[in-house]
Amino acid sequence: MPTPRRIHRISSVIHTRQPDLAIALDGVHDQHNLSAVLRTADATGIGHVIWYPDWRKPEKVNPEVSKGSEKWVKLEIVDDLKTRLQRMKDEGYKIAATHMAAKAVDFRTLDWTQPWVVVMGNEQSGCSNEILEVCDENVFLPMYGFVQSLNISVAAAVTMYEIQRQRQLAGMYDRNMSEETVEELFDQWKLGEQKYEKSQFFKRPSGPMPESSMPHSDGRAVRKLPKIKAKDE
Repeated sequence: MPTPRRIHRISSVIHTRQPDLAIALDGVHDQHNLSAVLRTADATGIGHVIWYPDWRKPEKVNPEVSKGSEKWVKLEIVDDLKTRLQRMKDEGYKIAATHMAAKAVDFRTLDWTQPWVVVMGNEQSGCSNEILEVCDENVFLPMYGFVQSLNISVAAAVTMYEIQRQRQLAGMYDRNMSEETVEELFDQWKLGEQKYEKSQFFKRPSGPMPESSMPHSDGRAVRKLPKIKAKDE
């Protein structure tokens, strides 16, 4: 049976999700990058990742990297990213691509409290020209060293945490989700199959999380270090 602690945890996550944000991956093919983006999206409250794979090198989510985040983040696989982004623009989203164009702006200068889709490009060639055609903004991450780019999963993480910072200051992680959104996540996460009731999640939980009946563990596996012999042994 679901415990009060688990119900509190799931409800807290539901009501901090940011339903007007999405991350799009344009031709990203490395399974580590895909999996790491899913993990960071979940950590920052972004519940939607749109993936246009490199069909020449199909990959799957790596659970060793994602740590189960694929259960909680909707991974939408598309074969026409430009059309999908245009449809989201029609729904009121703005589109930002991480692309060093002539008019690119520092990613920290945008107002991320609005509905956005952030497009991260392919590991080698970045965002495709056809995707850039539908973007409202090009953003860059300032670089002060000799290397002029970050790994895509790192760049995505830095960007998502700036978005989280701005939205947290604006109180957008303290909102109550609509019943429609709660029902959508309840179905997406298959909570009914786990004996939860929708009514348990319609209100944001109050008070501290209930104590666990299990002994505390920090999650690290216990391992024995090899004994180092002294020189005179």
